[in-house]
Amino acid sequence: MGRKIIDAIPAYQPTAAVLVAILYLTLLPQPLGEEDISLFDGADKVVHFIMFGGLTGTFVFDRFRISRPISLRGALTAAFVSAMLGALVEYLQYAMQMGRAGNDIYDALANTLGAFTAVLVCRWLRWTTD
Repeated sequence: MGRKIIDAIPAYQPTAAVLVAILYLTLLPQPLGEEDISLFDGADKVVHFIMFGGLTGTFVFDRFRISRPISLRGALTAAFVSAMLGALVEYLQYAMQMGRAGNDIYDALANTLGAFTAVLVCRWLRWTTD
């Protein structure tokens, strides 16, 4: 039953949904409205790690689920593209001057670490080929 549901989702739609969510959460001045969520120092770095790791992981999984598993080199390329998107988002936050700091090297580092950690997880799950 569950496999049929996953198979019914069009190719790359989950990746597109994750990308749209990331752009919404990172480029809008207050994507959560007036809510002030206080967790712990550095929580935003964890969120960046998860977002860009999720983007890379979702893309690799999308390829796996449509029976076109990606090579390790391809997965690393996807992680690189995801990390570059993260850097672009940081620049856009700064350039748009909409209340987001942007140009945060630690956010960019968290984006990059998340993207490349996702490759390791996908490799461990055997969603990539040699």
